[in-house]
Amino acid sequence: MRRLTAIIVGFGLLVSANLGLAMSPSVYQTALCASITSSRPSASVLQRLGDEFFEQGATRALTDFPVAIRSAFTKQKDNRIYMVSRWYDLGPDERYTFSSEWIDPDGKAHSTTSASFETPEDLDPGIYFTYTAYLDVHKSLKEGQWKVRIFVNGDLVETQDLTISSE
Repeated sequence: MRRLTAIIVGFGLLVSANLGLAMSPSVYQTALCASITSSRPSASVLQRLGDEFFEQGATRALTDFPVAIRSAFTKQKDNRIYMVSRWYDLGPDERYTFSSEWIDPDGKAHSTTSASFETPEDLDPGIYFTYTAYLDVHKSLKEGQWKVRIFVNGDLVETQDLTISSE
């Protein structure tokens, strides 16, 4: 099971090789954590984005905040590993596709998730977007050094290293 959330959060640009998609933002924050907490955006944010924004398939009316940030996880204590990324300076009236790829200790892709959405034409520059993905931790999951790769519009923008052990 994989979960993703694309939500309200905003700065910077990379050139994307993918035509038809917006430039990839280069100002962002990423964290790995053992749990998250969520809250609804403020009424003013909801009003600025409008109902149509939240009706898009991959977008949720919640923003995730990392709790228990770390890069080492254990099978006994952790049920999930979350990757929470916050993106700034997204362009107005643009389409973005965020994706993550979890790479096991053998270098093989374990799972991939993605979320796509369009920003409103009158996007407030103070708004930021959050993309969240997770990896379920279970007994048969390989132990060792893992990676999670984060892509925007097909461009690799970040790789986070993590360790999964039995204790």
